[in-house]
Amino acid sequence: MKCTSMKRIASLLIAALMAAACSNDAPDTPPAEPPRPTMNVQDSLAIVAFYHAMKCGEWKEPFHWDLTDYETWGGITAVRDAEKNEYRITEIEVPDAEEYLPDGYYLPSELGDLTRLRSLTVWGDGRMTGEIPKELFDCPLENLYIVAKANYQTRKGLYGSIPKEIGNVAGTLKWLKISGTNIGGEIPEEIGKLQKLRTTVYLYDNEFTGKVPLVFRELPVTVDLYGNDYTEMEWQYFTEDIGFIPFLNDNRLSGEIPEEVFKSERWKEQNNRVANQQKGYGYEEKYFN
Repeated sequence: MKCTSMKRIASLLIAALMAAACSNDAPDTPPAEPPRPTMNVQDSLAIVAFYHAMKCGEWKEPFHWDLTDYETWGGITAVRDAEKNEYRITEIEVPDAEEYLPDGYYLPSELGDLTRLRSLTVWGDGRMTGEIPKELFDCPLENLYIVAKANYQTRKGLYGSIPKEIGNVAGTLKWLKISGTNIGGEIPEEIGKLQKLRTTVYLYDNEFTGKVPLVFRELPVTVDLYGNDYTEMEWQYFTEDIGFIPFLNDNRLSGEIPEEVFKSERWKEQNNRVANQQKGYGYEEKYFN
């Protein structure tokens, strides 16, 4: 009886060992492939609005879009969020509008829903309509670059003013350029909050008017305001040694210059920043000798 039990146990052990051996000899089962990443739902909805506003379906090759396939979205950079296995849009670059885009495109407010958008570059032209949406500054922008390349004497693109919400990107924005547009009026004081800027702020060939605001000297970099329509200078830029003096050539500055200004060291060293105004404007040559 005891012998029979032992034989039975031995038989079971041998069977188990043989099964294990057979299992080791069997080919490995390939691991299942992870599911294809999807586009984040909120980003998808924002891009649908962008697609219609910017007329992406009419962009010429190689930038023509198939809205159902994000791999065809020309100018879009998306980064995979590994934790959620989905793509998030981080950069948008609109190609040369004169070559690739149809008439009447504009920037939609839904861009503000792209909560990972760090960079927006627009190579626009005079056919661009609308304004800079204030919602854009809900994004963590590091770079904003809008150039409405056009014949500046005839037609420019983009209208309105710089939204005061630009102050929302004070903690992230490093590069700023807006040029060749119909954007004008006064520049908001909130621009002085942009303390992360790394290079010159380019705001030339626009329609800014009135008195040059002192807020620019709060910035860590200089500002290029060439080719706007400023008519009055803020002389504290020269009488007080604070911040940078903006470049203001080709504006509409004119009139008398206070004696304390043209005798100041700053004036002697940097008066070239207000020389050469638009035809019919400018300061007398005596101030520059």
